[in-house]
Amino acid sequence: MAFGKNITKVMVLQLSFIAIASVVVVEGLVGLVTNSLAILSDAAHALFDSVTTFILLVTTKLSLKPPDEEHLYGHGKIEPIGGLIGGVALVGLAVFLIIEAGSRIYLDVTITHLSIGFWAVGYTLAIDFFRIGTLWGKGEISFTVKASLYHALSDFASTIIALLGFGLTFIGFDDRADAVASIVLGSLLVYLSAGLIRSSGKELTDTIARNIVADIKREIQNIEGVMVCKDLKIRRVGERIYVETTICVPPSMGLHEAHNVASKIESTIQRSHGDSAVTVHIEPEGGEAPMEKQIETLATSIEGVKGVHNMSNVYSKGKLFITLHAMVDPAMPLEKAHIIAEEIEQNLKLQIGDIENVTVHIEPYAPRVRREFLVEDAQVQKMIRQIVTAHPSIRSVKRVVTYLSEKRSYINIDCSFDKSVSVEAMHNTVSEVEREVKKRFKEAVVTIHAEPAL
Repeated sequence: MAFGKNITKVMVLQLSFIAIASVVVVEGLVGLVTNSLAILSDAAHALFDSVTTFILLVTTKLSLKPPDEEHLYGHGKIEPIGGLIGGVALVGLAVFLIIEAGSRIYLDVTITHLSIGFWAVGYTLAIDFFRIGTLWGKGEISFTVKASLYHALSDFASTIIALLGFGLTFIGFDDRADAVASIVLGSLLVYLSAGLIRSSGKELTDTIARNIVADIKREIQNIEGVMVCKDLKIRRVGERIYVETTICVPPSMGLHEAHNVASKIESTIQRSHGDSAVTVHIEPEGGEAPMEKQIETLATSIEGVKGVHNMSNVYSKGKLFITLHAMVDPAMPLEKAHIIAEEIEQNLKLQIGDIENVTVHIEPYAPRVRREFLVEDAQVQKMIRQIVTAHPSIRSVKRVVTYLSEKRSYINIDCSFDKSVSVEAMHNTVSEVEREVKKRFKEAVVTIHAEPAL
């Protein structure tokens, strides 16, 4: 598909160049024969279009060449170099035509009123219509084709001005009308050439519009998981934009999730800004304490929590999942222990952003570490529910959450007990459930949250 588009835009630009080059010859010769500055100025405008179209054609062909040892960013800078040279030359030509037209206003210069002048202008109008028809609707192929279309439209407008200038003198108006038309066309040519010089100079100095920089930075910062976007560098080489940036992500984010964030940044920029090469450097947010330390601090700040362990914080599908074991007084009633678990969950969600789920396992004060793994599957969740509900002391299973991160699998279970059950009795039951679940899923991290039944 891309190869077909490249062939199409080269052919379109070749046809456009041949057509407008013929206008330079025809109008240039007729302008000399008739001594009409309006027609000569329109020929100069056609020469401007010929130069720019030739530059676009050469650039398009060269842009198809892959980068080599001497042009690691490709050959796109050839276009602004040619544009700068051509623009300066055309400004000089336009200034000469304006000076000549000014002198004709004060001097008695006779224009040869030959009908061949109308034939030349008519031929130019036909070429303008041909170029516009060839380029119209193909602007989406590339920036160069769109630029060539705009030049064709401006050439059509200048030809109309030339027709008016020459036509007015032909039907008896003062011959100075031709000179006035030439001044208008010369001024238009200076304006267009100055724009070409300015845009070429900006590209050669790697100038990027502020709105493009602001748009790309905003797009990056809106990607879920990006905490900071810094050291953003953007440059344009031909039609391609090169973007380099450093993003900061939460220290707890795994390599796989961080890579997904970088891929989202790349696809977002390419979707909104076209052909782009995006390089993203990823580093942890330096101003933030390690996530496990934050979790421990926030959890132990809750009254009644004697300690936490088996903390896990992982990103899955752009969201943060947290599990932890909180130790309380073994004689504490389950109802009070459940209130503590809810306070831990609320405190974590309040202080840490992007949390999707928090599962707090309550156990009697005695540190113990368990950490293993699973596969995300509806059938798996059904099997886990069957294992849990097989225990008569468990009133109900409220929720089973399974998720994956960095090839690790996690099982979080929320279940309810009678309000009168002690923490020690509850813990013995959930420990048995953990053992049974791990028999089926040996590489799973299992965390069970117990709460009193309503």
